[in-house]
Amino acid sequence: MSQEDPTCCGSGCTNCVLDVKPSKHTLPPDVVNVFDRTYKQFRCECVTPAADNVFRFRFCYVPAIGDEREQLIVPPGCHLMLRALRSALHQPDRKPDRSAEDNPLLRWWEANPVQPGGEEHAKQKTLEKHDKSEDDLYLSRPYTPIAFDQEHGTFDVLIKLEPGGQMTNHLVTLSAGSRTEWKGVYGDFLWTRNRYRHVVAFVQGVAIAPVYSTLRSILDDEGDETRLTLCACFRNLAGVLLRDELRSLAGYWNFAYAIYLSRRTCACAAAGVERCNCLAARLRYNEPIHDRRLAAAEIERLLQRPLADGKPSLLVLLCGTESFTSFIKSTVEKLEIENCYTF
Repeated sequence: MSQEDPTCCGSGCTNCVLDVKPSKHTLPPDVVNVFDRTYKQFRCECVTPAADNVFRFRFCYVPAIGDEREQLIVPPGCHLMLRALRSALHQPDRKPDRSAEDNPLLRWWEANPVQPGGEEHAKQKTLEKHDKSEDDLYLSRPYTPIAFDQEHGTFDVLIKLEPGGQMTNHLVTLSAGSRTEWKGVYGDFLWTRNRYRHVVAFVQGVAIAPVYSTLRSILDDEGDETRLTLCACFRNLAGVLLRDELRSLAGYWNFAYAIYLSRRTCACAAAGVERCNCLAARLRYNEPIHDRRLAAAEIERLLQRPLADGKPSLLVLLCGTESFTSFIKSTVEKLEIENCYTF
């Protein structure tokens, strides 16, 4: 993509995959979305810890002159692109803003110094650049909002920080008032009210974002009676994301969820005790969190239940690592479920 094109994300693609897969979402003719696939200025409003190494960022649109009539709209499951100047990422003394009061990013940065070789490790993950033009000055990454406020022009994203990560080097310097550049929207998942009788979703870690926003939008629609089930997998209790939000959604008659932890962190686990009550003591009333991995037999049971009502109207949603989604898909294929979408 040429450097004159204002829609370029800056990733340096010769043939931009985002252009060949544009968003299929449409808006009423009288609605102008802030996100028009050009980069816009957004102010960082706040940063709060969400889980181990994961932070919740809130960004607010900074309208240009004449843009006051635009509305901020992010369809469920869609992602945005954040970009940053590469030249600013490699300043060795660049640190989080110490002037910000109680800056959680500063505490994280001080607790997670880049280990020797960390920057080299991050460079190895960088894709080979094909475009050597001016756009190569930028680094970009996709993030999926978990919520947005159309009236106030804000959106929230969950971002996992990695010591030595190139975008992390930029994100840890942000504080309230920092300016950033975002564009969007991207994503081809479309939802039609009551199209399916059941939706069963499987997510892993921070990949809960697109599925959570999708399920939340369905629940917010009073005319949608789709029954929703969410299975979320995390490493441990400290790493569980959107714990309060999921507990709140459980109040809807058509939503159920379960959380599975792959690691036990109590002293009993270290002592070889197979089962204990340590986790139960840290849970709230009727909170469906299990100290075990999600097994193939349980996946099959969860999927067979909606199939048993005689109406084969089931959609399976997946989001996670390739190994995680492949693990779930093996059961989906075994049960010959046709409708499966991977974010």
